Amino acid sequence: MDKTSTITDVEKTLAENLPEVDVVDVEVGGAGGNRILRVFIDHPEGVDHDLCVRVTGLLGRYQEDHRIEVSSPGLERRLRKPEHFQAAAGKKIIVRTFSPVQGQRNFTGFLVSSDRQSLTLEDEGRVVTIPLKEVSRARTVFEFEKQGPRKGGAAKKKKPRKRAG
Repeated sequence: MDKTSTITDVEKTLAENLPEVDVVDVEVGGAGGNRILRVFIDHPEGVDHDLCVRVTGLLGRYQEDHRIEVSSPGLERRLRKPEHFQAAAGKKIIVRTFSPVQGQRNFTGFLVSSDRQSLTLEDEGRVVTIPLKEVSRARTVFEFEKQGPRKGGAAKKKKPRKRAG
Protein backbone atom coordinates (compact mmCIF):
# COMPACT_ATOMS: atom_id res chain seq x y z
CA MET A 1 0.00 0.00 0.00
CA ASP A 2 1.44 3.41 -0.93
CA LYS A 3 1.61 6.42 1.40
CA THR A 4 -1.53 8.15 0.09
CA SER A 5 -3.58 4.93 0.24
CA THR A 6 -2.40 4.28 3.80
CA ILE A 7 -3.42 7.77 4.93
CA THR A 8 -6.84 7.44 3.27
CA ASP A 9 -7.35 3.98 4.80
CA VAL A 10 -6.39 5.16 8.30
CA GLU A 11 -8.80 8.11 8.07
CA LYS A 12 -11.59 5.86 6.76
CA THR A 13 -11.01 3.18 9.42
CA LEU A 14 -11.17 5.70 12.25
CA ALA A 15 -14.18 7.56 10.78
CA GLU A 16 -16.12 4.27 10.58
CA ASN A 17 -15.16 2.98 14.03
CA LEU A 18 -14.67 6.13 16.12
CA PRO A 19 -16.60 8.90 14.36
CA GLU A 20 -16.14 11.29 17.28
CA VAL A 21 -12.35 11.19 16.80
CA ASP A 22 -10.88 13.87 14.52
CA VAL A 23 -7.87 12.62 12.56
CA VAL A 24 -5.75 15.76 12.56
CA ASP A 25 -2.79 14.30 10.70
CA VAL A 26 -1.29 11.04 9.50
CA GLU A 27 2.40 10.66 8.72
CA VAL A 28 3.92 7.65 7.00
CA GLY A 29 7.69 7.51 6.95
CA GLY A 30 10.81 5.43 7.11
CA ALA A 31 11.84 2.48 5.00
CA GLY A 32 12.40 -1.23 5.41
CA GLY A 33 12.25 -2.32 9.04
CA ASN A 34 12.07 1.27 10.26
CA ARG A 35 8.69 2.22 8.84
CA ILE A 36 6.52 4.37 11.06
CA LEU A 37 2.87 5.36 11.05
CA ARG A 38 2.13 8.45 13.18
CA VAL A 39 -1.49 9.33 13.77
CA PHE A 40 -2.45 12.59 15.48
CA ILE A 41 -5.99 12.62 16.83
CA ASP A 42 -8.30 14.94 18.69
CA HIS A 43 -11.53 14.37 20.57
CA PRO A 44 -14.09 16.80 22.01
CA GLU A 45 -13.32 15.48 25.52
CA GLY A 46 -9.56 15.42 24.97
CA VAL A 47 -7.09 12.67 24.10
CA ASP A 48 -6.02 10.26 26.82
CA HIS A 49 -4.00 7.05 26.93
CA ASP A 50 -7.09 4.82 26.64
CA LEU A 51 -8.21 6.53 23.44
CA CYS A 52 -4.72 6.19 21.94
CA VAL A 53 -4.77 2.46 22.79
CA ARG A 54 -8.19 2.06 21.12
CA VAL A 55 -6.97 3.80 17.96
CA THR A 56 -3.78 1.71 17.91
CA GLY A 57 -5.91 -1.44 18.15
CA LEU A 58 -7.99 -0.38 15.16
CA LEU A 59 -4.78 0.05 13.15
CA GLY A 60 -3.38 -3.36 14.13
CA ARG A 61 -3.07 -4.55 10.53
CA TYR A 62 -0.23 -2.03 10.06
CA GLN A 63 1.80 -3.32 13.02
CA GLU A 64 3.55 -5.99 10.97
CA ASP A 65 5.16 -3.39 8.68
CA HIS A 66 5.09 -0.22 10.79
CA ARG A 67 5.75 1.07 14.25
CA ILE A 68 2.53 2.84 15.21
CA GLU A 69 2.45 6.04 17.26
CA VAL A 70 -0.85 7.64 18.22
CA SER A 71 -1.04 10.93 20.10
CA SER A 72 -2.77 14.26 20.39
CA PRO A 73 -1.58 16.94 17.97
CA GLY A 74 -0.28 19.11 20.79
CA LEU A 75 -0.55 22.86 21.09
CA GLU A 76 0.75 23.61 17.61
CA ARG A 77 -1.51 21.68 15.28
CA ARG A 78 -0.85 20.89 11.68
CA LEU A 79 -3.52 22.22 9.35
CA ARG A 80 -4.25 19.97 6.36
CA LYS A 81 -7.94 19.94 5.62
CA PRO A 82 -10.25 22.86 4.83
CA GLU A 83 -12.06 22.12 8.12
CA HIS A 84 -8.79 22.50 10.04
CA PHE A 85 -8.23 25.96 8.56
CA GLN A 86 -11.83 26.99 9.26
CA ALA A 87 -11.47 25.92 12.91
CA ALA A 88 -8.25 27.96 13.21
CA ALA A 89 -9.82 31.25 12.09
CA GLY A 90 -8.50 34.11 14.21
CA LYS A 91 -5.41 32.19 15.32
CA LYS A 92 -1.81 32.82 14.44
CA ILE A 93 -0.48 30.33 11.90
CA ILE A 94 2.62 29.56 9.87
CA VAL A 95 2.16 28.64 6.20
CA ARG A 96 4.72 27.37 3.68
CA THR A 97 3.74 27.18 0.02
CA PHE A 98 4.96 25.02 -2.85
CA SER A 99 5.63 28.05 -5.03
CA PRO A 100 5.80 31.79 -4.30
CA VAL A 101 2.58 33.65 -3.56
CA GLN A 102 2.97 37.41 -3.90
CA GLY A 103 6.73 36.86 -4.04
CA GLN A 104 7.22 34.68 -0.96
CA ARG A 105 6.81 31.11 0.24
CA ASN A 106 6.77 31.51 4.05
CA PHE A 107 4.04 33.37 5.90
CA THR A 108 3.29 33.97 9.56
CA GLY A 109 0.16 35.81 10.51
CA PHE A 110 -3.41 35.60 11.69
CA LEU A 111 -5.87 33.49 9.75
CA VAL A 112 -8.63 35.90 8.79
CA SER A 113 -10.83 33.37 6.94
CA SER A 114 -10.80 30.27 4.79
CA ASP A 115 -13.02 28.20 2.55
CA ARG A 116 -12.55 25.03 0.52
CA GLN A 117 -10.35 26.84 -2.04
CA SER A 118 -8.17 29.33 -0.19
CA LEU A 119 -7.18 30.97 3.05
CA THR A 120 -6.79 34.65 3.85
CA LEU A 121 -3.96 35.59 6.16
CA GLU A 122 -3.06 38.93 7.69
CA ASP A 123 0.74 39.02 7.53
CA GLU A 124 2.48 42.06 9.04
CA GLY A 125 -0.31 44.46 8.14
CA ARG A 126 -0.99 43.11 4.66
CA VAL A 127 -3.68 40.67 3.66
CA VAL A 128 -2.65 37.68 1.55
CA THR A 129 -4.93 35.10 -0.07
CA ILE A 130 -3.29 31.72 -0.57
CA PRO A 131 -4.87 28.90 -2.60
CA LEU A 132 -5.09 25.76 -0.43
CA LYS A 133 -3.60 23.69 -3.27
CA GLU A 134 -0.40 25.80 -2.89
CA VAL A 135 -0.03 25.06 0.87
CA SER A 136 2.76 22.55 1.43
CA ARG A 137 2.67 22.82 5.23
CA ALA A 138 0.72 24.84 7.77
CA ARG A 139 0.34 24.80 11.53
CA THR A 140 -1.01 26.89 14.35
CA VAL A 141 1.39 28.87 16.53
CA PHE A 142 0.99 28.66 20.28
CA GLU A 143 1.78 31.90 22.05
CA PHE A 144 2.21 32.13 25.78
CA GLU A 145 0.17 34.87 27.37
CA LYS A 146 2.35 37.79 28.24
CA GLN A 147 2.17 38.62 31.90
CA GLY A 148 2.82 42.09 33.16
CA PRO A 149 5.26 42.81 35.95
CA ARG A 150 4.31 41.43 39.33
CA LYS A 151 2.87 43.93 41.72
CA GLY A 152 4.17 44.23 45.24
CA GLY A 153 7.43 42.36 44.76
CA ALA A 154 8.09 39.81 47.50
CA ALA A 155 5.25 38.38 49.49
CA LYS A 156 4.16 40.60 52.33
CA LYS A 157 4.56 39.31 55.85
CA LYS A 158 1.51 39.30 58.03
CA LYS A 159 1.72 41.27 61.22
CA PRO A 160 1.27 39.10 64.30
CA ARG A 161 -1.99 39.64 66.16
CA LYS A 162 -1.90 40.95 69.68
CA ARG A 163 -3.45 38.64 72.19
CA ALA A 164 -6.11 39.97 74.42
CA GLY A 165 -5.60 39.78 78.10
